[in-house]
Amino acid sequence: MKRKMIGAAAAYMAGLFFASFFTDPAILIIFSMVIAAACIVGIRFGFKLKDFALMAVFFAASAGGFCTYTAVRYRPAVAFNGSEGSFRGEVTDVQYYSGENASYTLSGRINGSIKAKVTYYSASFGAEKGDILDIGSCGFQIPKSDYLFDGEKYYKSDGIFLTLKNANDISVEHRNARKLGKAIERYREDMISAFRLNLGKDSGDLLVGMVFGEKRSMDDNVKTAVYRCGVGHMLAVSGLHVSVAVFVLMWLLKKLRINKYVSFALMECLLLFIIAIANYPISAIRAAIMMNFFYAARLFRRQNDTFNSLSVAVLLICLFQPYAVYDEGFILSVAGTFGIGVFAPYMTKDMPDEQLYQRFIKNCAVMLCTTLCVFPFSLLFFDETSLISPISNIFIVPLCSISMMTGLIYALTGGLVDLLFISKYINEFVLRISDSAARIRFTHFSCDSKELVLGLLLCMAATAFTAALFRNRKYICGVIAAAMVFMFVGAGVVRMQKDKHTTIAVLGNGSNAAIVVCGGGSTDIIDLSGHYKSARYVRKYLTRNCIDSVNTTVLTNKVQSSYASYLKELEFVDTGKWLASGDDASSDDFDITCFGDNGFVIDEGSFLVEYSGGTVTVRSNDVKAVIAPARSGEISPDSVTVMYGNVPKNAERSNDSVIYLDNGNNFEIVLSGSGSCNIRRL
Repeated sequence: MKRKMIGAAAAYMAGLFFASFFTDPAILIIFSMVIAAACIVGIRFGFKLKDFALMAVFFAASAGGFCTYTAVRYRPAVAFNGSEGSFRGEVTDVQYYSGENASYTLSGRINGSIKAKVTYYSASFGAEKGDILDIGSCGFQIPKSDYLFDGEKYYKSDGIFLTLKNANDISVEHRNARKLGKAIERYREDMISAFRLNLGKDSGDLLVGMVFGEKRSMDDNVKTAVYRCGVGHMLAVSGLHVSVAVFVLMWLLKKLRINKYVSFALMECLLLFIIAIANYPISAIRAAIMMNFFYAARLFRRQNDTFNSLSVAVLLICLFQPYAVYDEGFILSVAGTFGIGVFAPYMTKDMPDEQLYQRFIKNCAVMLCTTLCVFPFSLLFFDETSLISPISNIFIVPLCSISMMTGLIYALTGGLVDLLFISKYINEFVLRISDSAARIRFTHFSCDSKELVLGLLLCMAATAFTAALFRNRKYICGVIAAAMVFMFVGAGVVRMQKDKHTTIAVLGNGSNAAIVVCGGGSTDIIDLSGHYKSARYVRKYLTRNCIDSVNTTVLTNKVQSSYASYLKELEFVDTGKWLASGDDASSDDFDITCFGDNGFVIDEGSFLVEYSGGTVTVRSNDVKAVIAPARSGEISPDSVTVMYGNVPKNAERSNDSVIYLDNGNNFEIVLSGSGSCNIRRL
């Protein structure tokens, strides 16, 4: 094996995935078969026993290191889940929210003994990074995860395993520590404010995302439009940001005839600054490591290899942060870098590029190869993925890069070089294009089938084995084409199978409920509680199931606020007719038909929806499901009954046909034509 670092890194990553994800027996068997196939490929290419021994050592070391980290750091901390105790720790990060609230990340000890990293959300205490927070009593729980957000996995990738609640006896010990970190944080906030002030809300938030990777305050519809347009990766500080900034710096230093060693040192300062102002994202750290290898190779007159550099960067990060495999940004960053730095050059190296049109075709092929490497992971981690990213990466990303550079220059010079007017024009153009593209159906794709996504990942493995065994681009293209056919045909089959049945999605948070009824190509929404977050759950469900048109949207509680929430969340969805409870005539600002106190009936042919007195009954053929307020206590004897709202303490919970939302909502009830009824958790 000539490139031992690649083999070592691949084995180490395989060990981490083996130890972290593949606990299900079926997936474990598949993964074992993939490893066996990899060994066969290695034998085919003349791997020696020492090569297999090297990879086995790294595989075992990663799996063992992961298990050790889990046993020493993770399990002792999560053992306190649901219990109470004390916590004392240093503030390592602070995120401020509206209403003078703040989220603190604390690194310290539980009950003075167990080392842990936790989060605590509360009213602001005025604590800054480096200060000590002493909490006399509090409750510990694993970060909550639901249909909207997998908090447990998100925080786990950062080594945060618990969150605090019901804290009392809190004292803050202000220390004059982390001066540089505080100064960078204040500088970052000043620059963010300047961007928004000079460019406006949406345009400024777009520039903030491109320069700092900060997306929390960005409007959800703007974010969706940017991702559907295929330029969402610009909102994460990674390889493109680092390479563009370093290229401009090194070009200027070369023109000024600066010594190469001094230039390398200045590059290091720039890399540290970019990582610091972006709040140390793992994707930027990966890019910085690779950039160091690239320019160090030039410095010491060695040949740089992208695949080797990527392997070393992945290995170094995972050595110090075993739970990086849970970080979606890290996985996507590695996949994208592999696509543009390894896979695309291999697939396009024989393509002619003498003429302008030939260079354009080659650039399109490069972007397509990069998109193909990222595509399965985008489907796995996000609700949808862009289908036009190869084109947008050619035409729109260069504009975004210019905008990003003007923002970075502004930040580097403290506003002395103010070219933000360029960013304003570019960003407004990008936002208009993105908004238009987001409303076109074929620009994006989504699928809620885990089996289909797993199939795509297996197709990805088959492509890798085809490349290793045959080294023939035609065969590789054939496998990729087969994978694309599998994806689109599979998605179509899944959609047709769903349309054969009536599906009732019960969505919401806690006892709040909104339902989405689908069947026969028709979709209706009935909001039962009027909670402002319910529209977010409905939006996610529609997005994941590729639904962009709704026949009827019904609001039964807090009509005006619910109407505003749904209009905002479903901006890219045709919401059809609006119905609302009550007898008051709607104002000119609301296009809603009131149905009074008698309820309503919606007949879609394949299913029938009836509403009366807070109870919704959905009928399909000879099967029905009832969603009723818990206070009524009315249980339908011949159907599945879902109880929403506050459940009485004396409620009878032994009936298997009754579901109480306080036991967990966000599930589907599938009414089949055979008279059966199945329930699936979302």
